Amino acid sequence: MSHTDKVLHLGDDINTDDIIPANRATTDDPDHLKKYALEHIIGAGELLKYNVIAAKENFGCGSSREVAPIALKAAGIEKIQAQSFAEIFYRNSINIGLPLEILGKQEQNPVVDAIAAAGGLIPFNQMRRQGKITIPPSVTPQRPMTLVEKLLAKASGNDYVQPGEVVFARVDLALSHDAVAAPVAKTFYKHYGEKAKLWDAQKVVLVADHFIQVNDIRSDNKANLMYQQMIDFAQEQGCNLFDVVSPGEAAGICHVLLPEKGFVRPGMVIAGTDSHTCTYGALGAFSTGVGTTDMANIYAMGDMWIRVPPTLVFELSGTLPPHISAKDIILFILGEIGCAGASSKVMEFRGEILTQLPFDERLTLANMAIECGAICGLIVPDQTTRNYVRNRSAQEFVEVIADKNAEYEEVYQFDLSNLEPQVARPPKPDRVVPISQLEDIPITKAFIGSCTGGKLYDLAQAAEVLQDSRLADGVSLFIVPASMEIREKAEELGYLEIFNQAGAQVLKSGCGACINSGLGVLDKEETGVYATNRNFKGRSGNPTGKNYLASPRTVAISAVRGKISHLLN
Repeated sequence: MSHTDKVLHLGDDINTDDIIPANRATTDDPDHLKKYALEHIIGAGELLKYNVIAAKENFGCGSSREVAPIALKAAGIEKIQAQSFAEIFYRNSINIGLPLEILGKQEQNPVVDAIAAAGGLIPFNQMRRQGKITIPPSVTPQRPMTLVEKLLAKASGNDYVQPGEVVFARVDLALSHDAVAAPVAKTFYKHYGEKAKLWDAQKVVLVADHFIQVNDIRSDNKANLMYQQMIDFAQEQGCNLFDVVSPGEAAGICHVLLPEKGFVRPGMVIAGTDSHTCTYGALGAFSTGVGTTDMANIYAMGDMWIRVPPTLVFELSGTLPPHISAKDIILFILGEIGCAGASSKVMEFRGEILTQLPFDERLTLANMAIECGAICGLIVPDQTTRNYVRNRSAQEFVEVIADKNAEYEEVYQFDLSNLEPQVARPPKPDRVVPISQLEDIPITKAFIGSCTGGKLYDLAQAAEVLQDSRLADGVSLFIVPASMEIREKAEELGYLEIFNQAGAQVLKSGCGACINSGLGVLDKEETGVYATNRNFKGRSGNPTGKNYLASPRTVAISAVRGKISHLLN
């Protein structure tokens, strides 16, 4: 660093909601974004005084929103130094030409260096298209490989790969939604031509779910514009589109909807402009979040660059106690390994506990792998997987299994026979305690929904609690079915009537309050308990609010008791 640098020093786990809050992200305009970069940490406009950031571990964790590094670069940040970076933020920064330095570690990767030297991913890929650059094959010798290594070797046209090397993997499915699809389209047309066409329109899915309810809580015409631009792009390109089914109501939240509609199958490589794309690993696919630039390049090239990740194995054994859910399991793991415990790695879940979980619960495990820093949460396909997929899709699929002697970075073994309900304190999902160790926490708001907590099984757990119960005075409970199919099944099973009788509000399907964009957000200095995936400052409402994370059952009981509790009586 130069003696003239103005350095902002920050700590661990600076997340993308810290970098640019979701309510500021309904536009990709750098001049807008730069004013609000790090506003919840140092105040709006204050970052303009600095040109270097020096941070600690896991900088850029959280969502895949590329507006985070864009905001920092627009504010005049010339370099970010950190002890480690979250993988998606690392990729996004490299792609847009924002220099990163990993303190105390000299990383040399020819492909990453070549992308940086070209000025970012777009000029690099333009040179690929012109034949000026070719991607050399892997020189990794024969070796036993993990499941994810096999998937990436096949997708990149290599016989063998190993952790740490960079490959360009062919993408089988590309997902985007209304919060990002418009900037992706703009980037795609700008750099590949106004008449550019998707490499394969049938492999692209666009979903309206993220900001479609924002005007229920605040006026935001930029969100409406982004939504309409996504619709226009889908119509121009002829790709798969799940539009709203009525004003403000999604066909479903993308990470529940795509498996439900049969788009996800074992053995696929999937990229999505959303960090919770890791969910699809529950079906034996390699699936990861990417940013705007990555997706625009996938649209043009059909592939993405990726560092082959090492794998952490989580052996989950024992007999799961009654009323303990996958949300309790993944919160427990978060408490054990932390938000950076699986950074840039794959979490592979195994063990007899999986046979005790319905399919919906497997999605929950994989969904929150990103909260541990992982780029994918993976479960080897079994008969439960096959039954689910064959009921949803007529397309054939090829299952891939790891080699017997494959190398894993670490194997965690957890006997969950005595696991009790878990709660994550704000402002991070790894601040986890068993509920018996939690002091009395009165609440005024509770929320059951999102891609994590709005599946049919989640609603069933809530209905069991709320049958013949009423909400505590002063508590509002919001319940959001994660898709129209789930809403219809919940109505058939009587769940919606139970919720209404208990005093809960059943909302339209969509991401809503989970991303501070719909009913159920926290007001100033309000405390709530949510069955969502993140409790970062300002993530689900006013930054002075306190958001505790728990299972749908614990949230429902807490709404009845008026405080966070797992005991109905």
